[in-house]
Amino acid sequence: MSDIIESRSPLEHIEVNPEEFFIRDVPPYIEIRNEFAIYDGLVKSKKPLLIRGPKGIGKTLSVASWVSQRPRMPFIQYDCSEGTKESNLIGRSIIHRDGTTTFKLGIIPTAIELANKCNVAVLCLEEVSSLPPAMQKLLNPLLDWRCGLYVDALDKNFHLNENARLIVFATTNPSSNGGVFELNQDLKSRFAIWNWDYPTSEQEIELVNPAYIPPDFVNGLLRLANETRLAEKKGTLDYGISTRDIADAFDIYRSYKGVTLINPAQFVLESKILGNYDDEDQINTVKSRIESIFGKSVLGSGE
Repeated sequence: MSDIIESRSPLEHIEVNPEEFFIRDVPPYIEIRNEFAIYDGLVKSKKPLLIRGPKGIGKTLSVASWVSQRPRMPFIQYDCSEGTKESNLIGRSIIHRDGTTTFKLGIIPTAIELANKCNVAVLCLEEVSSLPPAMQKLLNPLLDWRCGLYVDALDKNFHLNENARLIVFATTNPSSNGGVFELNQDLKSRFAIWNWDYPTSEQEIELVNPAYIPPDFVNGLLRLANETRLAEKKGTLDYGISTRDIADAFDIYRSYKGVTLINPAQFVLESKILGNYDDEDQINTVKSRIESIFGKSVLGSGE
């Protein structure tokens, strides 16, 4: 009986265009941890970096800002979730109207192709701990000595060229926040892990641009943010006001300052602060703290 040899014609994959991944229009970012020097070192070390810290403190923005200062460095960002599938990370077949079939590369081979075309590229995996365990496993061969992966549908091995650099960042919130998977030990061990916390009050003032905001409102909002963060750590609140929330609140305040019939402080506190909470008890708790810090009249509930 003769051996049966399977023969197939591999699909063609859609070529990656680096021009689509050059980053533009990044909001301003102020370093407070010598971030850019750390990121520069990753180009040489090739070690993946996991930044772990609270939401809204600039983890991804720091990476995007660093990339934007380096011309023609492609930046690919992917928001991981519980719904992430192999087709998102590896790729999928696309059937066209003319009956032909091509393969659209997923995040991992796309990042490899970009690095090979431009000699260096950056991949940022947002909230990597939200990936299901099986999807976390798919990242392993990219992050160790193999520097690539095999795509069965294409019968092709995607591998970094000898002189190419793919700098892999991942971000995650602290595991105490809940609602995410635990990182596989084998995936975690492939990263250098950098733990971030909220900035100090002095640093936060520098980051959030309080220009043209009344000092009493600035100080009050910073105090309220710190109280909600402590409450989140203790588990009495589901949400701690972030640096990003404060910056957004000040932007909203400035946009309504001087507008007839609009109280900017009230609108900011109701929409940008209280709006983060769904549980009635937590809303009442935060409302009580707002009235204690800013006065009962700030929410229109005073005499």
